[in-house]
Amino acid sequence: MARLARLLLTLVVCWGLAACETMPDVLITTGTGGIKIQAERLVTQVYAETDAPLPYGGPDIDNPLAAMKQRWSQLKPLLADGTLGFTEDGDVAIHNPGGRDKAAAKALRALVRAENNDRHVLYRAMTAAGGYSMVQGTGMLDYTEDVFAEQWATQAPKGWWIQDYRGRWFQK
Repeated sequence: MARLARLLLTLVVCWGLAACETMPDVLITTGTGGIKIQAERLVTQVYAETDAPLPYGGPDIDNPLAAMKQRWSQLKPLLADGTLGFTEDGDVAIHNPGGRDKAAAKALRALVRAENNDRHVLYRAMTAAGGYSMVQGTGMLDYTEDVFAEQWATQAPKGWWIQDYRGRWFQK
């Protein structure tokens, strides 16, 4: 009888594993792996201006992402010409303000501030969606920022400016 029970249990497990194999478009994400997948897909969405599905959603993710996508047409040429660059913690920063007058410089700072505000909301929401809370400390928020910074830099076209952890700028 015990042998028959083991055989049935083995068959159930095999059927369960086979069912998992037949659902390749279902993506199960948790923790740090989910944050990595989300960062890769989200950055691809912004750069490619697509609407590919993301593993996590909700107002704290969807709203800043929508604002970032809307703002992208303003940021992209500024990143391409070296005015802006990406920091080591996933923010946008002014790399070379050029010869802008006072009003244009103020508008540029406002654009960067708006983008970074949305990124901060998004990174906190991504940390929470990965199963981590701010009560546990900022270590996971730092991790999320680092993962997103890596994706912004990795997927950036050649010639864009990136800041390393020491604050030094280099051109990709």
